[in-house]
Amino acid sequence: MFKLLGVEEVRKFIEKYGVKAEILEFENTVETVSTASKASGYPERRILKTLIVFADEKPYVAIVRGDRKLSFKEFAKAVGARKVRLAKINEVQNIVGVKPGEVSPLLENILKLSVVLDNSVLEEKTVLVGGGSLNHLVKIDVNELIRILNPKIAKITV
Repeated sequence: MFKLLGVEEVRKFIEKYGVKAEILEFENTVETVSTASKASGYPERRILKTLIVFADEKPYVAIVRGDRKLSFKEFAKAVGARKVRLAKINEVQNIVGVKPGEVSPLLENILKLSVVLDNSVLEEKTVLVGGGSLNHLVKIDVNELIRILNPKIAKITV
């Protein structure tokens, strides 16, 4: 079976679920918060990181603002777990289907996982999230992201 590139999977996801969002393409790579901020002109707090996290060896998605750091302690508290760790590179690829730096919350495989959104994200209106490739981001309203992902909202950053 032909595997779609991540950005094509994001496009398909947006169409399938009627997501109000805009895919932005950049000449330079935007896989880090810093490079995404420089390329887009958006401040780091409005660029969201989509992280694959294991809590008691169960995979979750953590979505946090670019100017914040995920707190393993707070995440564990939010999901009722003891041990939390970030997914390894090969685990991210196996779970989501794209490499770290290409992860988007708008991928079919994300919907199969429990999503936890940091409560500080609610302070923003429009944000940028990963677009499925190193050269794409997606502009989306926070309320639209919440509508699509139906995440648990909790304090998971420091």
